[in-house]
Amino acid sequence: MEPISTFLVAAMGYILKGAAQSKTAETAKEQLLGKFWQWIRPSFIKDLPEMEEAPETPEIETKAHAKLLELIQDEAFFNDLVKRIETLQKAGIKEKNLVKGDIKRVKKIKIGDKEYSPDEIFHRKNILEGNIEDVEEFTVGDRH
Repeated sequence: MEPISTFLVAAMGYILKGAAQSKTAETAKEQLLGKFWQWIRPSFIKDLPEMEEAPETPEIETKAHAKLLELIQDEAFFNDLVKRIETLQKAGIKEKNLVKGDIKRVKKIKIGDKEYSPDEIFHRKNILEGNIEDVEEFTVGDRH
């Protein structure tokens, strides 16, 4: 298994994505993610009812991280979570070029690929979550 920190980041991505997508499931992957959210939802929604309304806000993400750390103390829950995350990863629910945290005093930033490949499908791509300060040039996306 990968390092626990990497695993928890992946788990949190699926939890937040499940919360965000809980109202619509149009593809098989989204249905799989929806089933994951339905399984884990009761563990989060009691303490974080606002999670479904704004799952990607920094405040909700911070609270959700704390809740996940609390939940994985239960070995049975953790083992079940590992199996479910492995299933989601095998299903090909993909994320790419996610930057979490602040970027400060950098002259040039490029996030994304030089080549656009329409055959590559990502559920979340080219996302910067954090503040950017003192940057002379900033590019996000493909074909730069």
